Amino acid sequence: MAALAGTLLAGRLAASEPEDELKAATVLSFLRYSEWPAAPTAGASLTVGVLGRPTLLLAFRKALEGKSVENRPVKVVELPAEPGPACCHVVFLASEKPADLKSGLALARSLHALTIGEADQFLELGGAIHLLIIDGRMSFEVNREALERSGIAISSKLLRFGQIRTAGKGRPPG
Repeated sequence: MAALAGTLLAGRLAASEPEDELKAATVLSFLRYSEWPAAPTAGASLTVGVLGRPTLLLAFRKALEGKSVENRPVKVVELPAEPGPACCHVVFLASEKPADLKSGLALARSLHALTIGEADQFLELGGAIHLLIIDGRMSFEVNREALERSGIAISSKLLRFGQIRTAGKGRPPG
């Protein structure tokens, strides 16, 4: 029985891996094309906090750690229940549960972190960037109001590849 469970888990991890790798690459793009309101401390890391799926945390660590953005190392952490005041620059919410999303978004607002998530209702709940797969390709939607509240500026060079949405509105046609 344990062997079967291990085989199913391994198959599930392998099945989710390509999508999680795409998400990691997209998060790296947001790190590279974003400006945070506070000036960075020399040598300080850019930190991505992950709340939710442990498989995504592992994929992010594998894909992002060791990379650098403007001479700053990228660090990936599991988002703790009580993070410090400057814990993360990005909070990735890998959960579909509304309670997890709401508490994670409240935490991210207190950190002035960029919020990225994968749940369908992510933007409606106040998240900034919703990642989704359309026709086998990674895409994203942006809640401009949430982005402005965070104080983080994302380059228009990157934003032109996504869809801009207004909180509470449906997805744009097309």
